[in-house]
Amino acid sequence: MELTQLKYYVTIAETLSFTRAAQILHVSQPALSYQIRRLESELGTRLFDRGGRKIGLTPDGEIFLPLAQSVLLKADEALRTLREHLGAEAGEVRMGCNPSVATYRGPSLIASFRQHFPRVRVQLIEGGDLELEQGVLEGTIDFAVVTAPGSPHTLDVTPLAAEDLLLVVSPSHGYADRSTVALAELNYEEFIFATNSYNITAQIIDACRRVGFEPRVAYQTGSLELLKGFVRQGLGVSMLPRMAVEGTSGDGLAVIEIEGGLTRELNLIRGRDRAATAATRALMAHVRAHITGAALRSELPEEARPGESGGSSRRGSNKE
Repeated sequence: MELTQLKYYVTIAETLSFTRAAQILHVSQPALSYQIRRLESELGTRLFDRGGRKIGLTPDGEIFLPLAQSVLLKADEALRTLREHLGAEAGEVRMGCNPSVATYRGPSLIASFRQHFPRVRVQLIEGGDLELEQGVLEGTIDFAVVTAPGSPHTLDVTPLAAEDLLLVVSPSHGYADRSTVALAELNYEEFIFATNSYNITAQIIDACRRVGFEPRVAYQTGSLELLKGFVRQGLGVSMLPRMAVEGTSGDGLAVIEIEGGLTRELNLIRGRDRAATAATRALMAHVRAHITGAALRSELPEEARPGESGGSSRRGSNKE
C-alpha cells in the first residue's frame, strides 16, 4: 500500500467521481482506476460501488476513509514541517531494513520520499536485526527498521506497527480451504523457515514451543521468495509476515490466519546519543507515515481481510 494510492482513494471518495478526481490529481482516468484496483486487491475488499452512472463507498470503504485521511494528514504535516524548518534539501542517509521490509516496502518507500526530496540520496542496507542494531550503535547506519531491538538502553526505539504473521501452505494442502488454523494443529507438519539469523524464525519457533511442540524443520533459506517457492511445491508449510503475501506476492499459495493471532512488531531504532541530520529526520518521518499507512489493512474488519470470508486466501496462479 502506497501513500499515492491512499491519496487517489481519498480524492475519489471525497468527489465521488473518477473523472473529477483524475482532473484534480492530473492523472489519466485509466491510471487512476488501475491504482484503485491494486489497492482493493491488496486490501481484499471493494472500496467503491460502481453500479450505474454514480459511484459510492461500500461499508468497508466508509470504515477505511477516515483511517486513510488520518495517515495522509500526518504525512503532509510531517513533510511540510520538515521541509520548512529542517532544510532537508540534500544529503545522504543510510537506512537499514530487515529483508522483508526492504523487499516489500523499500522500493515504494524510497520512491515516494524521492518525490519530495530528490536531492537526498538514500542508501538502503538490508540485514538481520542483530546486524542492523550493531550498525546503528556503531554509526555505520543512521537508523533501521527492525522487529525486536535488543539494546533499548542505548537506542531510541519508536514503535511503528504490529503486523500479522500468516500460515502459508500449497493449494493442495489439507488446510488450504481453511479460514483459520490453530498453531497446535501444525504439530505434525514440516516447516520451511528463513535462516536462524532472522528474528521471525526464532519468534515462530518460540510460539510453537508455547503451545507444546517443537517444529520440525525440513528446509531453511535466506530468501523469502525462495521459501515461498518451496511451499508452493508442497515441500512444507511456513509462516510469513502479511506484507510478504499481499497482492501478487501470494500467488500460488493458500494464506491462512492463525487462530488467536500471531504478530510481529516493527520498530524504528537509532542511536540514543547520535545527532540526526535534517535529511535523516525527514526520512524517518516519512518511514513512520509510510509503514503506518501500510499497516491500515489490519484495522479493517476481519470479514474484509483476505482469508476471512468463508475460506482461505487461496491463489491458484502460479530474510526476516
